Amino acid sequence: MTFLVRVWLALTVVLAIVVTILAVLVKLQNEAVYSQLVRQRLSVIAAATAAPFRSVSELGLTVATVRNAQELLNRAWQTDPTISNIVLLDAAGGVILSVPDAAVPFSARQMGRAMEEGSNSQWGLETATALISGATIKDENDERAAALAVIYPMNELRTHNRLISSQIWLSALALLTGFSTLAYAALRYRLRPAIHTLDDIASHAEDDSTLTAGDFADFRATLAAGTAKYRLATTKLAALIGAERAEAPPAGPQGADVISVPDSPMAVTVSRRLTALIAVLVLGITVSLGTVAYRSIDDSFAPELDKRTRLIGSIANDAIARTLKAGVPLDMMVGGREFFSSLLRDFPEISYFALVTNRPILEMGTRPPTTTSVMLQAGTVVPIVVDNKLVANVVVIKNAGYLSREFRDLILDLLVVTLVTILLAVELVSLMTNHSLTGPLTRLDYILKLQAAGDFSHRILVSGISAVDRLGQALSLRAERLAAMMAAAQELPKGTRAVQLEPDFIIPAGRPLIMRFCSLGDVRLPLFLIAAADSFPLSFFSLYVRDADNPLTWLNPGIVISLPLAAYLTAIVFGSPYARPLAKRFGHRNLFVFASIPAALSNFGFFISTNVLEIIFFCVFSGIGYAFASLSCQDYVIDAAPKEQRAQALGLFHVAMFGGFYAGTALGGVVADRLGERSVFLVCAVLIVISAAMILRMLPGPTHVSALTEQGGRSKLRQLLGTIADGQFATLLFGIILPQTILDQVFISYLLSLQMNALGASTADTGRLMMIYFLMVILSGSLYGRLPAGRISAVGITVAGALLGGVTLLAAAAVTNGWTMVVAAIGTGLGYGLVSGPQTATVMELAEGRLAHIGSERVLGAVRVMDRIGSVVGLVAIAGVAGSFGYSAAMGFIAILVLAGVGSYLIYHVASHSLPIIAGRKA
Repeated sequence: MTFLVRVWLALTVVLAIVVTILAVLVKLQNEAVYSQLVRQRLSVIAAATAAPFRSVSELGLTVATVRNAQELLNRAWQTDPTISNIVLLDAAGGVILSVPDAAVPFSARQMGRAMEEGSNSQWGLETATALISGATIKDENDERAAALAVIYPMNELRTHNRLISSQIWLSALALLTGFSTLAYAALRYRLRPAIHTLDDIASHAEDDSTLTAGDFADFRATLAAGTAKYRLATTKLAALIGAERAEAPPAGPQGADVISVPDSPMAVTVSRRLTALIAVLVLGITVSLGTVAYRSIDDSFAPELDKRTRLIGSIANDAIARTLKAGVPLDMMVGGREFFSSLLRDFPEISYFALVTNRPILEMGTRPPTTTSVMLQAGTVVPIVVDNKLVANVVVIKNAGYLSREFRDLILDLLVVTLVTILLAVELVSLMTNHSLTGPLTRLDYILKLQAAGDFSHRILVSGISAVDRLGQALSLRAERLAAMMAAAQELPKGTRAVQLEPDFIIPAGRPLIMRFCSLGDVRLPLFLIAAADSFPLSFFSLYVRDADNPLTWLNPGIVISLPLAAYLTAIVFGSPYARPLAKRFGHRNLFVFASIPAALSNFGFFISTNVLEIIFFCVFSGIGYAFASLSCQDYVIDAAPKEQRAQALGLFHVAMFGGFYAGTALGGVVADRLGERSVFLVCAVLIVISAAMILRMLPGPTHVSALTEQGGRSKLRQLLGTIADGQFATLLFGIILPQTILDQVFISYLLSLQMNALGASTADTGRLMMIYFLMVILSGSLYGRLPAGRISAVGITVAGALLGGVTLLAAAAVTNGWTMVVAAIGTGLGYGLVSGPQTATVMELAEGRLAHIGSERVLGAVRVMDRIGSVVGLVAIAGVAGSFGYSAAMGFIAILVLAGVGSYLIYHVASHSLPIIAGRKA
């Protein structure tokens, strides 16, 4: 399978995921809105039909005394023949009268229970076969005397929903086919340089003496040099051992050598070329499907809206006819405004009502800026006929924005899904590029350079059949063949070894080492998925804890709600110091896979938990699993990236991680609203299992080096205090790392939702503000990873990011409203993203430099422990400030803490003139 086809299939899968999610969301929203419209109409029919019976009942008479009851029910039934029954019930739910006279799909007990559970004399019931809307009729003592029920067959709803669903799915399939074809053509155009590279290499895959490509002189020269070295070594060894001697393959186990490689320029170029294309395709298919679905739904709602308009006319006609028969002129109608106002409330898709003769007599709603004649032509006109005479018209003008308002939440959900899908697509295509293009080319380039230098001690593993793989296999066979010849030469008597190959050649007498290459691309997508799984319940987890059974009744409920988060953070505090030593001992891959077990099981535990103690118990396992999983990925990046590119790699690491946070926070609320809160935990468990399977497939196994023998012994308190005594480390820890942790953990996870709630914002608004924060972290982290090396100091970037977050948060604390909170979310997100990359790289620079006597594992472990302890202590302290002085004061306290910290950090570095060099960025 070619590189182009692989990327195209990956992008097609992404587009399929997009259209599937969007189609399901549109389908669910359509069913909800249409069902709501039908229920509203049935409720109005029930209330209007019950009105005459209610008047009689309030006089102390029974509803059975109404002589024209059959006629009243018939008239109501004629407004919509689809209605199966209109039934007059007694107080116990028994049937008094039914139109038409047919069996009703409920029992008196069901009706009685539904009437008891209703409010404001309105109630409803849904069975497998019918949708029922009712109105209670009360007597003069305000006691239930009877009821009226309108029964609508569920088959009608299901038929409508199936029709719309089939239209949406057919449109989705057609759009997927079209956009997939467009994606193939666009990919072929955008990937021309990469495809040309592979075609050039293909010309050398079968015959390495062919040098026809003109654009890859370095590749040709390296291949030619390696071929010359191989032929020379073969000639010398053949002369040494004799042509007739058999070459037996070397025996024994084959070792492995893990090679750290940076992201290749081709990988960066391909990523940049594809990111914009992915965004355009995902946005294009989303907008196209949304437009098609909107038009289909709009057309499907037309019959229902027409029924509602006819119902308005029928109700208005009856009311006005009674008024005129009582001798009241139209101009003198009392209560007309209240009557039309109630209709406007019952029919929100209507923006304007008017009772018109030769001029408007009564108006409600927003009148369009036109003349009466134009208004009559633009609106729906319902004649009012009394005694076969036209006395007036009711003009109804629809609200053009009603449908879009009903689908506003859906549109926001679609926007969320679109942005998340773009992030997922970028990560998936990056993985495919690394697996199919840049990875094989990097391996090929590495072994070519080794063999050109006469080093035949390594080989590479290949599993594909592409031109790059075939050439790599041929080069590896060279190393195997020379190793076999060298093994045969070692068996000769010492006196016959006349030819010396060293120092021109490195040829092992055993089997060549297998090179396993590692880079950030190996963990980006698994990290994205595990971070998404961890943040999926973030938008509702506190509510989930609050609604669970609470056996700790002696504790303050607010404290009880915080206990699961405290248990989660405490588990991370105790687990973090052991992450790097365990990764060194057992390997990053094994640690991640091990960590995924408690992480996945904890989500199953949340799914079945019923009380707070159970949730706390599973939070401990969740904290341990997430700490080990995320830190194993971070340590893998630290170990895999060359030192000169470590800060850039960590910046991109944080982009992938916060991309997962953004995706999880965004989709968690959507899934919880549509499928229920508990279902979210099952989704999290599935994502964790998928990420573990990917890590198991893509990461190399553990090397032979043991981390516990590297440092020797447990850390001493004197050594740990020595790290804090170092001025550069102390100002970084207390001036940058801890304030930024408090800003991220306390302001975002704790204060933001409370402050927005105090400002009157909804939970959805708070969730979207959190998404803005995570999006800013992604953008700024990605920006840092792409800054040119050698031009901007790590200290400068750190100071700028911390100042931006502190100043915007201080401004929001001084003037607290919705807009300043948005500015604070943007500023703190951008600042945190800028600080995250260089701060970890600076810690490693110190741990491997001036604090090397303590050991990098101990230094990094100490930072991680202090980081988590700071989040717990900061949470308690800020909660105290917020409880005593208010949320704005707590925000100001965090801002001052951040600004004071960055001030001390900057002052120390200005005074010491020892700005660190990170990733080639000289201060």
